[in-house]
Amino acid sequence: MAAAEIVRSPRQLVYKVAPLGIELWRWWGDELRERGCLYPRIVLHGGYGKGNLGDDAILEVLLAQVREAFPSGQITVVCHGPARVRDQHRIPAYHFADWHTLKAILNADVYIIGGGGIINRINTYSGFRHLRVLDPKGKFLFVAAALAKMRGARLDFHAIGATSFPDPIVYWLARFVLNCSDALTARDKRSREILQRAGVRGPIPVVLDPVTELEPALPEVAIRLLADEGVAFDKLKIGVNFRYVAEPDIDNAQTIHTVARLIEWLSDECDAQVIFLPFGRHPKKVVENDLAFAYEVAGLVDGCQGFHILERDCRPAEMKAILGQMDLCVLERLHAVILAAPTGVPIISVIYDDKVAAFTEIAGLEDTNLPLRQFDFEVARERIMALLAARNEGR
Repeated sequence: MAAAEIVRSPRQLVYKVAPLGIELWRWWGDELRERGCLYPRIVLHGGYGKGNLGDDAILEVLLAQVREAFPSGQITVVCHGPARVRDQHRIPAYHFADWHTLKAILNADVYIIGGGGIINRINTYSGFRHLRVLDPKGKFLFVAAALAKMRGARLDFHAIGATSFPDPIVYWLARFVLNCSDALTARDKRSREILQRAGVRGPIPVVLDPVTELEPALPEVAIRLLADEGVAFDKLKIGVNFRYVAEPDIDNAQTIHTVARLIEWLSDECDAQVIFLPFGRHPKKVVENDLAFAYEVAGLVDGCQGFHILERDCRPAEMKAILGQMDLCVLERLHAVILAAPTGVPIISVIYDDKVAAFTEIAGLEDTNLPLRQFDFEVARERIMALLAARNEGR
């Protein structure tokens, strides 16, 4: 069966005969060249550029893969923070509300919704308390994808996450557009189950999050960055990442106090250094800014010589290398766990969302999970002591 015949098949058949991801994109590229499209227009759509290191890591990996699959492709990024994307990658990037975005959507030959949790209730609304179904946030992605498909683009939802549908319109849009897509993969089994229960037909292969393929920077780069923050290398280095969680049953103030107690204990009793590693640096939303969380913790441990905040806005490869320099990590954000998992460093994953638990199951790290709703100082201390003891025994 020729490549052109494969990609003309519906999604249900594509995955019976074709590999996933980059190989499928190569076939699409072959088909476009056969049609005389020598410089295909590729659109990558996602939550990039808003100071979320996980989303930026997804974009970095996907850009490399798309460039390999479409060597002569003209890539445009549709995202939250186009200025940051343009600055880091030197490619055209536009905000969702920019008129250039509509032009890119309508002219796309391939439209890729690239990774991330695209279907969830957290941070889905613009702040409207009434008539939420009219809120455009959370719906634009599916409308844009439908327009691109109607104009003849190949449509791929690649390694997406789904936890819940925020309102009936998103539910209907997602089901309709996903069933019209040419390719669809989920980043974990739970996302696949949620999509299938919503009525998305056909097979939904589970693939690893794109960030698992990110190569770290050289170790000497991480050592220099840590040294710039005043981190000494003759003591235990404990990497931590925490975030605000905008859920009514989560007491962020209590979490901050617990983190502060752990830092003081690690510094005083274990002679360790604790390095806070921010993964969210949203320029406007405090709830998405891990640095704000870190500064609140710092206010409670004022004078603690063993606490450091990584102030530098690191690139994803740099952060992965830094995680590899730690002796132990306590991490909350999903992509902090994903980047740390292959380093071999012991990890305690603080589970604030099902997506984190789903990845730890894939990575075989679920035994050390600690649910955020049970994040207690004594429990966390015992877990840390057990991991440090196991680490010392393994030497």
